[in-house]
Amino acid sequence: MSQGTANPQRAAAVPPQAAALREQNRRQGRLPAQVRERRPALAVLAALLILAGGLGGMVTYQQAGEKVDAVKVVQRVAPGQGIPASAIEPVRVSKDTDVAYVPWEQRNLLNTKYFAATDIPAGTLLTGSMLTAKGGVAGDQAIVGLSVKTGSYPPGLRAGDRVRVLWVGKDAAKAGAPGTGTGGAAGAAGANEGVVLADSATVREVFKSSGSGNSGLSLSVTVPANRSGGVAQASSFGEVALVLLPAEQK
Repeated sequence: MSQGTANPQRAAAVPPQAAALREQNRRQGRLPAQVRERRPALAVLAALLILAGGLGGMVTYQQAGEKVDAVKVVQRVAPGQGIPASAIEPVRVSKDTDVAYVPWEQRNLLNTKYFAATDIPAGTLLTGSMLTAKGGVAGDQAIVGLSVKTGSYPPGLRAGDRVRVLWVGKDAAKAGAPGTGTGGAAGAAGANEGVVLADSATVREVFKSSGSGNSGLSLSVTVPANRSGGVAQASSFGEVALVLLPAEQK
């Protein structure tokens, strides 16, 4: 057995194109060029980043267009009144809107804790600025109950309507408005149409009549406090008439 015989290591296989390129570089005195290796992991990572960016943009778009239920008023509500369940319905609004809408899930508070701070027409999206935690009326207003004879009020009156309150007694033209101390010129001006007791009053509540069809109408109205005495006195005489104001004055 011969000494010093070593098993040559097995040379790594070199692609023919790479071997030819190295030989050419050696002859021309240049450094051998590195064979570019593909890195599939980087390609996969880039694809994942693009996919993540697209998903993030989709989520942002969906959130921007997300809708929630808010409270819409479908029956006119007078100032100081609670808002009953029969007067509202849900409406879909954008979650990110700048409008301070009242969420539908808070509707139960509208007839117990909060009241209308102003006249709220039907079809209104309810917002926080329309509500107050105090019921009743403002300090310069008063609530007066009226009993009006049939034929002295327009049919279909409902809460929230604005009306003009007149004294139509036989002596109205002479005496002026009862309880107000007005007469003379005011009485003469109202000789044919009665005397104006309250130029603009808000119907607060209309009560169902329990009598016959000729029993008239019972209701409560909100009037200026300084006119409440005359309105109440004329009502006690059964000499009150109501005129529904035009829509542009509501």
